[in-house]
Amino acid sequence: MVVLFTLALSGILVLYERTSLLLVPLALISTTVSAGLISWSTRLIDPKSISSLRRILGLLIVSTAIWLIAVLVAVPVTFALKNALANEFMFGAFLAWSFELTVINGVFLRSLGQSLVISAIHPIPIVLAAVLLSPSASLAIPVPGVVAILMILVFLVSINRLKTKNGIHSLEVLRAFLKTWVVKDPSELETFFSAYAKKDTVSTDVLIAQARDKKTALVVPGVHPGPFAPVGSYNVSELIHDDLKKSGAAAVVLHGTGGHERNVPANNLAKEYAETITKFVNEQKVTGRPLMRGPQRSTIGITRVTTLVFGHQALTIVSNAPYLSDDLDPVAIAGASGAADDLGLRLTVVDAHNSVDGKEAPQETIPREEWLRIFNQALRLPETEFKIGVATSNDTDFQHGSDISDGGISVVVLASEKSKHALVSVDSNNAKSGLREKVEEEIRNHGMEFLDLCTSDTHKLAARNRTSRGYFALGEQTTFSAITDCIGKLAKKADDDINGCTFLVARLDSSLPLIGQESLNDFARLTGRAFSLTKTFAKVILPSMLLLLAISLFY
Repeated sequence: MVVLFTLALSGILVLYERTSLLLVPLALISTTVSAGLISWSTRLIDPKSISSLRRILGLLIVSTAIWLIAVLVAVPVTFALKNALANEFMFGAFLAWSFELTVINGVFLRSLGQSLVISAIHPIPIVLAAVLLSPSASLAIPVPGVVAILMILVFLVSINRLKTKNGIHSLEVLRAFLKTWVVKDPSELETFFSAYAKKDTVSTDVLIAQARDKKTALVVPGVHPGPFAPVGSYNVSELIHDDLKKSGAAAVVLHGTGGHERNVPANNLAKEYAETITKFVNEQKVTGRPLMRGPQRSTIGITRVTTLVFGHQALTIVSNAPYLSDDLDPVAIAGASGAADDLGLRLTVVDAHNSVDGKEAPQETIPREEWLRIFNQALRLPETEFKIGVATSNDTDFQHGSDISDGGISVVVLASEKSKHALVSVDSNNAKSGLREKVEEEIRNHGMEFLDLCTSDTHKLAARNRTSRGYFALGEQTTFSAITDCIGKLAKKADDDINGCTFLVARLDSSLPLIGQESLNDFARLTGRAFSLTKTFAKVILPSMLLLLAISLFY
């Protein structure tokens, strides 16, 4: 494409300006050489730059198209205005130079001066060749083009003056994000997040069942998945799954409360965190009796609360399905911990995270008194001994889309003398509205009571898909029927695998650096300011470029 545009660009000068035909091969050679030279020089200056020959060719296609448009504007009036075509050719060269400067400085290189020089490699040799081979072109005056490139320089200087509280400039953030996105090199972005990170206590709750020689761990991490692949703790659920599997244990990773402020800033920290959990699980002596009260089910506004009590440990699953819900606001359940403490309970809250696009309704704050009522009702239920059965799709030939990650689908069945209750967990980022109800129906068809459908909120696939959210929620790539059919088979398999077990609830407290809310707010503010400034400059630059284009026709 760049060859065709260059051919058209030089051909118009040959046709209308009686420029030597030699300009055509010279322009083609210059464009080809400049693409390689720009790619080589940017990588020489910054070996970690995302510059490549393919990307530079893409840049030259757009810049040459802009140049060609400027020249085509002059073609209809070239006979009436003697120097119109020569002037627009010159102005178009500066437009191409300006565009390449913007991209090279914004995407490939930090130095504005180096970007200015490198971005001239493509248009300037072609202009010089045209000037030497065409008498009329030699009369073209570059003043409008110089004004255009000065405007772009002012814009780049202005936008790069914007920075975070920690002194990270806006274009640095853009380049770091693009390196992460394009070549999966998160090192710079993780460095920026690490600059904000502060150590905090991270509590990880683990419910461990030992049945025969099989150990199953239900893990509720204190680290939140995210922010997006491959940065930070984006794949924390997969890491926990993989580490525990290697040690011979089955893992069911659930989603705790809180949001992206509880991300760790670097993936190596997430790996260490997963390894620590595996070591902790393996060290536990699981000798306790499997005693359970519940489930106690309550509904407050749009929120469904399901509570199980294991000795002095309360496990509460919170779901807003079928209403729209994302990360559960900790403020909405702030009273739960105090209420549990009053009753001598240690509390684990699981955010089911299972309705990405449901009806909108306000999330009510559940008062402490309501939590006291829920926990008291659960404690008044009879304590029964249970057995456990577990099945996972990773042990089957289940085929799924990119809405399900490495951990697959798991079904855990807790069976007492009088009833069986099934918990369904999927390593996915949220779920389509309506899926939970289909899963509940499937579980009930197998003669079991339904606890809930929970997703891990994995961010391994986040920001990698062309959706408004950047990821596919459960049920958007794999059909509802395929998911429920798999869950039905897993429920039967788990039911057939029910065994007596010993049981333990344990809590691992770690001290880890978390990116915190400050970094999220600071980067959000910087992005907002950068967009605002860009829009303001666009309102000035675009009309100004059109005005300069018109001036070039007549002077």
